[in-house]
Amino acid sequence: MREDSTRVLIADDDRVTAAILGKTLRRWGLEVVEANNGLDAWDLLQAPDRPALAIVDWMMPGLDGLELCRRIRQQESLAALHLILLTARDDRGDIIAGLDAGADDYIIKPFDLEELRARVRAGLRIVSLQQRLAQQVRELQSARDELARLAGTDMLTELHSRRRWFELAASEFARCQRYRRPFSVLTADLDYFKQVNDRYGHAAGDAVLKAFAQVLRLQCRGTDAPGRLGGEEFAILLPETSTRVASDVAQRIVNACRALTIETAAGAVQITCSMGVASVVLPGDTIDLLLQRADEALYRAKHNGRDRLEVEQIAPATATIRAAS
Repeated sequence: MREDSTRVLIADDDRVTAAILGKTLRRWGLEVVEANNGLDAWDLLQAPDRPALAIVDWMMPGLDGLELCRRIRQQESLAALHLILLTARDDRGDIIAGLDAGADDYIIKPFDLEELRARVRAGLRIVSLQQRLAQQVRELQSARDELARLAGTDMLTELHSRRRWFELAASEFARCQRYRRPFSVLTADLDYFKQVNDRYGHAAGDAVLKAFAQVLRLQCRGTDAPGRLGGEEFAILLPETSTRVASDVAQRIVNACRALTIETAAGAVQITCSMGVASVVLPGDTIDLLLQRADEALYRAKHNGRDRLEVEQIAPATATIRAAS
């Protein structure tokens, strides 16, 4: 819902007073809506284009002004509504009671039109300031959300940043361990990437990194989380994923990378990647140990000719522990 700062609600069962108020406010360029009892006034305040200021008479049938003020202040969406209580009661105790009920201002009948105008203007200034403040808060929240997104995003590839990837890894790893679910990690490294930079330039190297990031997005599943750890090093989280399925994902990435041709200003570039696969299989595993084993598999892939994947190797003694667990 939004509040219209040019609309004013008049709630008064005295037709003469309401007519004078309405005519005066309209002459001042304000749009006026009227209610002759508290219940109708309450209904008008629930409208999508509800007024931003209300002039409410104390004595009304159905729901008097004091009770209407209390009800308004109990509804969070009406917190910014500026309330002026209109009444013939001029006793100090009545004024205090009206303000305590939720009124922002108090006008005593018979009222002076210039005083009324000054109080309405003051109320609308407050409403305008509140609306601007609310807009600034929304803009700040949006900016904060964008900063948080950028902090968690690698600016070049738009994959998860290193920091964000490790945050996700820690969270997903803990969850899978808690519920004894499978969990896998892939590491990837572009083969001979330094030669790409040396031969074609860093702009071409950036284009290659972005193209590979797109390969990861296309080949990974919706539940996977690819990230760039730095340079040409990438990692992918695969929650709820066995070694066999993780290997299938890695093979798709290797195949797609091999088939990739990146057109750059310096010429067409073709690349390959090497990948390592590791899964949570050991008692006392941590995400760092898992990543270390995936890296070791990745180094074997490079040693064995690149453009391929390798799966972690578990020592015989460790395999016995795994079988028993």
